[in-house]
This record gives sequence, C-alpha cells and structure tokens, in this order.
Amino acid sequence: MDNQSFRQHLIDYVKAKHQVVKIANSPGIRRKSLLSESSPLIGRKSVFSKESKVTEDELLNYIRQLREALVEVYQSRSNALTLLVQDNLKSLTQFISKLPSKSPQPSLILLQETNIADDIESYYKQLKNQFLNTHSLLINDSIVSVTSNLVNNLLNCDEFTFISPQHGIYESVKHTFAILNHNEYLEDLISITTNINLLTENQTKLFEMFSQYGRTYTLRVHDEFFFYHQKVQKDSLLNITLEYNCFQEVLMLTKLISKSIIQSRVQQFSPIQIGNMILDVGVEFVRCSKYLFINQIINLLRTKYNIEKAESEIQGSCTSIQSTNPSPSNKQVKFAKIQFKDALPIEITVIGLNLNKKEDLQIYKTIQNLYNKYLKFIELSYDRITFYKYFIKSKDSIMLEFDKEGKLAFLSRPIPPSLSREFQLQYIHRGYYYQIIQNDKLLHEIEQHLENYWIIQQNEQLYEIFLKARNKKFKGFAIIFSEGFLQTRSLELEAKKIKLRQEATQYLTNLEQNNPEIKDTILSFYMPSQIQAPKVLIKRKKSRMNGFIENVQINLMDPESLENEPIYMSQIDSFEFNILKIESNSIEKQRIVYQIFQRNNFIQTFDIDKNRMCEFLSELEYRYDKRRNPFHNYNHGVNVMHSCHVIVNKMLSLKQYKDILDQTTKLALILGGLCHDVGHTGRTNYFEINNLSEKAIRYHDKNVLEQYHAATALKLLLRERMNFLKNIDFRTFREKLIQNIIFTDKAEHFNLLKFFEANNEKDTKIITGMIIHTSDFAGGSAKWPISKEWSLRVNQEFQSQYEEEGRLGLPQQSFMKDLHKMSVLSKSEIGFYKFIVRPLYVSLSNFMDNQLQDRIDNIDETIIEWDLLASQDNQQQC
Repeated sequence: MDNQSFRQHLIDYVKAKHQVVKIANSPGIRRKSLLSESSPLIGRKSVFSKESKVTEDELLNYIRQLREALVEVYQSRSNALTLLVQDNLKSLTQFISKLPSKSPQPSLILLQETNIADDIESYYKQLKNQFLNTHSLLINDSIVSVTSNLVNNLLNCDEFTFISPQHGIYESVKHTFAILNHNEYLEDLISITTNINLLTENQTKLFEMFSQYGRTYTLRVHDEFFFYHQKVQKDSLLNITLEYNCFQEVLMLTKLISKSIIQSRVQQFSPIQIGNMILDVGVEFVRCSKYLFINQIINLLRTKYNIEKAESEIQGSCTSIQSTNPSPSNKQVKFAKIQFKDALPIEITVIGLNLNKKEDLQIYKTIQNLYNKYLKFIELSYDRITFYKYFIKSKDSIMLEFDKEGKLAFLSRPIPPSLSREFQLQYIHRGYYYQIIQNDKLLHEIEQHLENYWIIQQNEQLYEIFLKARNKKFKGFAIIFSEGFLQTRSLELEAKKIKLRQEATQYLTNLEQNNPEIKDTILSFYMPSQIQAPKVLIKRKKSRMNGFIENVQINLMDPESLENEPIYMSQIDSFEFNILKIESNSIEKQRIVYQIFQRNNFIQTFDIDKNRMCEFLSELEYRYDKRRNPFHNYNHGVNVMHSCHVIVNKMLSLKQYKDILDQTTKLALILGGLCHDVGHTGRTNYFEINNLSEKAIRYHDKNVLEQYHAATALKLLLRERMNFLKNIDFRTFREKLIQNIIFTDKAEHFNLLKFFEANNEKDTKIITGMIIHTSDFAGGSAKWPISKEWSLRVNQEFQSQYEEEGRLGLPQQSFMKDLHKMSVLSKSEIGFYKFIVRPLYVSLSNFMDNQLQDRIDNIDETIIEWDLLASQDNQQQC
C-alpha cells in the first residue's frame, strides 16, 4: 500500500480481469467491474440495482457463496483479520440480528453452517506444531534471534520493546539499545501495570511511539516496561492471560528475555548457556496452550450455539451431561455441559447441542477426543524436555530427533564443524532427514532401520540410531552421535595440545561469522591469520617511530629512599590502586614495585641486593619510556605487575590453591608482569613482520615482540650491576619468565583460554600464563573513567601505526582505521571487551571462586558506556 505506482498497476490489472465477468442467472446484477471506481475495496458499493427482483433461491445462493467465502478466508487468514474486516463482519452480524423474527432462521443457519469438528481438529494440529518446536530455537547461535522467535512462537507477536531506566530502550527490530528520555515518557510509564494490558490512546507518547503496530500489549516488571507488538491483530495467549491464570508463564518468559538481552550486551552469549531455562519456559507454554485450545473451541461453538461459561466445582475429564431446560417460549431446548479437566476447572454449557443428532455428537466426540489427546501431548512434553536437557548438557554427544514424517524435531546443540565434515551434516530448520544428512552410508543405514522397525541392528560407528514408538506405533527416530573422535582426555600431552589448538582455531573461524558486529574491530588483532609480507622488498631506513628521543631522564634511587612507604600503600593489595594518579612520579612507582617485592617475601627469600635492584628498575623504566608510548610504557608495566600481585595472592588465600605456587614461580610471574612489555615499539607484531624488522627476522615471525621483551629483561638481569637475583636457580627462573611473557601475545589468547578451561591437572605454567595474560588487561577491568583512559591511550598507538603503515606501503590493519570517530572506536571497544576481556576474567574468576566478580562488573559497565557513546554519536549524525 505504500507504493502508489504498484498499487495502481495492481488495481488496473484486477479491473481488467473482472470486466468480462458475468454472473449466471442474475438479471439484477450490473454488468460492470466488481471493483468500485472510487475504492480498491471489493464489494464496498452494492451491486444490486433498485429495480432488481431477486428470487429467494437466488438470495440463498448468494448467502451460500458468502458463507463459503467467509469460511475460506477465516480458515486461511484468521490470524490476519484487520480492524476494517472485523468492523464489517460486526455490521453484517448486526444486520442479520435485525431481520424479522420469522425470516432470518433459514439464512442464519446457512451462515453458521460450518464444519466445527474439522475446524477444531485443524486448530489442534496448528497449535501443537507451534508450541512443540520451541526447543529447536536453541540451535540458533544468536540470542537476539532466539528471543525474537520465542516472542513470535509463544506469544504470537512480531516484535517487542523494553524500556529500562538503567539500560535505555531496546527494540527487537533494531537489535540495539538507544538512549531514552525517561522523563518525557514518565506519565505514560507510570500508568502501565503489572498485568497484561493493551496500549491505549490515553498513553499518548507511547501510543505515538508504537503507532505503526496494529496492537501492543504492555507489562511492567519491577522498574522495566515491556511492550509486545503485533503488526496485525492475532490470537495470542496474552488475550486470555488473566482469564485463565497463566500470567506467571508470561512473566517467566519476559524475565528470560530481559536477562538474555542485557547479558548479551556485555558478553558473548550462546542460547545453549540458558538452554534449560528456554526449555522450561517452552514446556510451561505448552501447558498453557491448552487454554488457547479451549478458548478456540468455545469461539467455534459460538458460531452455531449459545455458550454459558462458568468455573466448574468438580475436576474431571472432558465429560457431557445431557438435560433439558425450559426456554422463554416454554419449549424444551436441548443443551450439554462440557467440563475441561484442568487445575483450573472450566465448564461450559452449550445450548442447542443435541447429542441425539449425528452432527452434534460428532462435534462433542471431536472435542472430547482432541482435548484428551492434547492433555497427553502436554504430559509427554514434560517427559521429552527432561530427556532433551540431558543432551543439552552433554559435551560428549549430540542428538538429532526426527518425527514420524522424517522432519527434524530436536537438535541438542549446533552441529560441530568436525561432525559436519565427518557425516556431511547441515542444519535446516524442520528439514527432512535426507536434507540434513548427505552421507550416503548413514542414509542407507537409517532407511534400513525404517524398513525394519522392530529389528535391533548393531554397528561399529560413532553413532546409534533409535526408533521411537508408543503403543507399538512408530513415532519417529533419533540419531545420537558420540564425539569420541573429539575427545582429548586419553591423548598424550602433545596430541592433546594439537586438538585444543584445532578447536580454538575453529572457534575463531566461526566467531566472526556468528557475530558480524565484530568485523573490522580490534578482534581481528587476535585472529590466527597468515601475515603476508609485501610482494616487493624495498630497502628502508630504520623508522624513527613516535619521534624517537635519545635523551630521557633516568631517576636513580638509593635503597633507603626505595624503602620509604609509598603514598598509596593502603591500596597496594587491592584493585583500587590506580597507577595513573602517580604516573609522573617515578620515585613513587619504584616504591610501589619494591613494596610488592617486600609483601611477597622476595627480598628475604632470595636475599635480594637492593643496590642492584635500584639499578635494574631505573634502567627498566628508561627502556620502557624512551619511545614515549602513550600506552606501552612503564605505567602499564607497573599496573600489570600490581594486578598479578593482587590476583595471585587472592588465589593463594583459597585453601585448595594454598600451596600451588612456589616462590620462584611466583617471582617469575610478578616480575614477568613488570617486564612483559619492556622496550615496546608502540607497534604490533603484525607491523614488525610486515615491515621485515630486525626483531621479526631474529625471532622468525614467532611471538616477535614478546620474545624481544623477555630477552631484553634477561639481558639486563645478567649485567653484573643489575643482577639482583644471584641467589636463585636462574635457569629455572629464566624458563618460567619467558613462558609467562610469551603468554601475553594476543595471538596466544584463544589457545591459552582453551588450555586453561580444559586443564584439570592444575598445570602451574597454564595458571600463571592465565594470570599474567588477564592482568595485561588490568586497565580495562578498572572502573569506567579509568578504563576509558587506558582505551584512548592504546588507540592512539593504533592510529599512529595505521598512518605509518600507509606511509610505508604496508598492509594496514582495518580495525585501526578511523579510530578518531567515536562510533568506530566504540564499536571496536565493545567487541574487544565483550569477546576478549570479559571471557578471560570470567574464566579465571570461576577458577578462583568468583573473587574477580567486581572486575567483571566493571567490564560490564564499560561495555554499556561504550554502547551509549556509540548511540549518542549515531543520533548526532542523524
């Protein structure tokens, strides 16, 4: 209707098709187009002339045609009747009710003469399929798609919106949060209740906001406001929520949606994580769907009979009591009572339903049979959900279940790539088994099972085929794949590492495909892609990056000054310490370092020479700061060291980890945090490799900067005047230090995370690697203003690298482009925190009995703040 040109072409086409139409045996019909010249609506003007004389047979013929047309439209499009159609149907009903008492009965009966039994059975099948497939939503990797489909499947609504004072306004059609002027809508929001209600014109601001929808339901949950939208008015459980006491189920779904959308805002969120909750909500809606069935039965019966509805005092099966009641005209009228078995007993009296009539008896038996079948379907759904939950939790197997028609009914989780390759599997929603499975051998075996329903067949494959039966009736089949070929527990260590790397690489390959919003963001920095050197080798002079300055002041300290208590001594054991407060005070930073050594008993344990330590720290600071990097400088080194100190001591405070680290391992971790970026060029490994730098050539493109940082720190320690660790097994210490610093390479991120989560042997190498790698993002885990400052600093280096890559003709990292634009920067930071930083802290926190939860809360706040900045920037551009 929005495209006027298309609309006119369509009207002209229909007119042309109808110009030659003549209706037989209708002398009173005008011989012209059935479309009014002034309106595209068919039949708006009467086609009968005033002079027409229509016989009763002809009138009955037209009434029959009208009835058939109405039945056809209702059956095919009952969920899409517009207000205009509904109003016209009401006017037709009013017209019939005003006819003289002697004449309307024959035509009224004709109008009502629909096959109610068939309509009830049709609705039964439609309703059963709609609610049966809720669990299939889990197969989707996107929680946004899952929540939208839940609303569509369970509530029969097209879209939804929720408003939160804390998070703003979320619209499912846009999949984003936007800033909302809460005060502007305050009066309307206050008027929204905790019950399901329709949006009214009195709620002027909200009515204006949602004017594009045919119907909107409102619901308030604490301080959040939910709006479920229908583009055109359709039957929905929301219509009968209060009448049939199923409000709690709607509330359960609403809370699930709220939690999922908010959580997905700050973390990578797979529907499988809340698979049990989705299944629980789905099965509860299956239970409540019987009220939709009852309601539709009543509505269909009302087309022919008068209905009186009351709550029954007796719970029982669907039964009928036939008796007689005197009508106003003192004639005996047949009626029947029907009770629907339920915790909330429902009883209706159907006046005019005569069980002595064949047609009426068929209607009654259809209701009785289908309602009892629906109750069994609900009962079986609960059993099925319990079964499904087991496979959702299973990491060793995956199940595909097909119904008796061969259509996919359940898939326990997304098909792993390895399994897909092995058996040529592809997911198709409600697809047939032969569409999903392309492996000829497996298809042949399945069809052998189907031909011999009750013969148990053995196979030596990594799958089993099971036939489903109930009362000796075939109900479908299931295939359960064992992922034994993916198991790593029984493998040797090196083979285990190879498998884990393969899984990590596969995860990375799928990450961008399933999360298109992270494309061209900082996450590409973590992808294991092959770096291509320039095709033509050009000799270049050594780049003087960031205005290389040779004269940098070195603050030499004496041991007595070093031992003085620093200003922020009270915060040295907590995450509250902020290095940026003393970033211009070199002496204070060195005192912090010394106190960390002191509080970990390193000074005493290793009999550290304080004079040499002063020399080492002064030289280390010079090597960090000589390039004047905004981010990779001594402040960052001290910050990471401090984070390692706090995390490791929190971990050692737990009984189960009390003795997990010896002093040498602990020193290699904490000192590794201080030294991990010494001599940093302010550029990435990709830059070094593409530029064919001396470092890249020396370290064969492998962990280039990290190897350089470790080598630089160890060379300083081997100098006589700086070697404060003479009383230590230097070879063991050296090995541990190098391992820790290598783990700070961003390219090692996903491998390390995979090793850590799969490791059950308390491998100290992996644990310390995890701590130093997590601490490398200490700035990002601070509260928002501090976190933002660290982000701005590191992005200055990225911008500078992008410009230099352009000048030198090197491949440019796309995520470093246009970082001066807030929308671009925000998008990059959201992906970085959501997919890299947060999962790292969550994993380590879980290992440490949730002792890093305050860091995770800060990260969540940071993601939301970057999201708000992006929204503000987009609104300003609009």
